[in-house]
Amino acid sequence: MGDATVGRRRLGIDLRRLREQQEMTNAQVARESGLSEATLSRIENGKRVVKPSELRVLMDLYKVTDAQQRERFAAMSRHTAEENWWDDYDDVLPSGLGSYVGLEAEADRLRSYHPSVIHALLATEDYARAVTRATLPASGVSQQHIDRLVELKVQRRQVLERRKPLRLWAILDEAALRRPAGGPEMMRAQFRHLVEMADRPNITVQVMPLSRGPHVGLVGPFTLIEFENPDDLDHVYVESPAGNLFLQKKPLVAEFRERFSLMSASALAPEDLEAFVSGIAKDLTE
Repeated sequence: MGDATVGRRRLGIDLRRLREQQEMTNAQVARESGLSEATLSRIENGKRVVKPSELRVLMDLYKVTDAQQRERFAAMSRHTAEENWWDDYDDVLPSGLGSYVGLEAEADRLRSYHPSVIHALLATEDYARAVTRATLPASGVSQQHIDRLVELKVQRRQVLERRKPLRLWAILDEAALRRPAGGPEMMRAQFRHLVEMADRPNITVQVMPLSRGPHVGLVGPFTLIEFENPDDLDHVYVESPAGNLFLQKKPLVAEFRERFSLMSASALAPEDLEAFVSGIAKDLTE
């Protein structure tokens, strides 16, 4: 566990289990601890750091008397207060993205589908800049803001370069490849980069052709975030302009796993990627 985001979520899960073992509701804990129900919910969902004094109160309520167990929880709490490299981008991070980047940084594997754009970890800097600029409101956004967001996207790629690199399996809709960003030459460079990245042993890229018609991915973009440690619950990250969702309940995660499997079976085989994007590149006009 090398990241505070995952640590917060793991500690939250453990505290929820302890509360449930005592058959206590959030309302009961709130009355006896002095914490609000909203605060307890945020702690259990890994969205808030639990302070040492709060943790001691909760452990007392949940009858955690073993000294080693109490110290383990205290150590987890201290770790969750540590800063991460992406905290430097708090001034530009959209709501929910900081949590996502933290999970991405600790994940063993991502399985992702996007109907509109190329996955950020597979994007060139020029493509990322063009997409970032286009998707932000025209008014009130400075060039510095855009530059910082692009810098963040570039920094995120380090998960693909670490000693044990992230395994990434991306399904891209044909529409995402045909939508020009920054002009024909930029797109050709993006296609070359995509093929080069897909040649890595830890990266799989498939294309969902428009000719396949409607499919189970039409619900929108989503990412399965999967961990090697069984104590870290797998997540589904669902993107939305109105706010991003993190799903942890096993039936929901299983549903999206099934969606991804169905899409993978319907999409082009990974070895067809180069020929497919070469065909699109030939259709580009200056």
